[in-house]
Amino acid sequence: MSKEKIYDDKYYEPTPEDQCYLANRFSKVLEIFSKYRFDRILDVGCGDGNFSIRLKKECGADEVFGIELSKKGVELANEKGVRAIQMDIDSSNFPFEDNYFDAVFAGEVIEHLYNPDHLLEEIHRVLKSDGFCVITTPNLASWMNRISLLFGFQPYATNVSLRHSVGHLYEPQKEHKMGEADHKKIFTYRSLVMLLTIYNFIILKTIGAHVNTSSNKSLSRLANALDKVFSFFPSLAHSVIIVCKAKKLRNY
Repeated sequence: MSKEKIYDDKYYEPTPEDQCYLANRFSKVLEIFSKYRFDRILDVGCGDGNFSIRLKKECGADEVFGIELSKKGVELANEKGVRAIQMDIDSSNFPFEDNYFDAVFAGEVIEHLYNPDHLLEEIHRVLKSDGFCVITTPNLASWMNRISLLFGFQPYATNVSLRHSVGHLYEPQKEHKMGEADHKKIFTYRSLVMLLTIYNFIILKTIGAHVNTSSNKSLSRLANALDKVFSFFPSLAHSVIIVCKAKKLRNY
């Protein structure tokens, strides 16, 4: 079965349209974009385009483009007005000119790639000088993962099987999904910042995000409270949001 077919069958799922059902990290990304005005933006891993359209509205963009592996996601995104393209960013270059976008968003994408270096090179290439980029990813060194490892449990955002979720401190009471099992490169806050710096991004801000209580009822009230507290410390938070800009070499 092809990678594209796997994503259509097991990974793709609709993005919530109601703000209250959005993951905390995505609510924070919308808040970030609302503070800027861009003409042309790119959503890498745009899914069905719901979030892409919200990004466009928040920053007042004239155009929003999307890249998505799922054929189903691309079709839905295009119906909503996103100029979406189906491609595998692990092996293909972005089909855009250099210095084309004012801003790029890559939400929960980089951990799914065999070659995250290629993603960062392409984002840097298509961004304008001092172009704006926001990346989100699960944090391997979150407070919960540190406790899990201390007692011999599997860290969250990592799995040993594509079909079964096993070995964690607790297992969510829901069907195991492909998207939660195919993380290939898991980042700590520190490693992501260092990698972005290598690829000529200037870090503007780092933000932590917590798990939505409504979507993780198996977490105890105490764990939920702790997760929100630790979200104020990006190096310990469940998810990391990096806000950065592209530093371009000037030709003289």
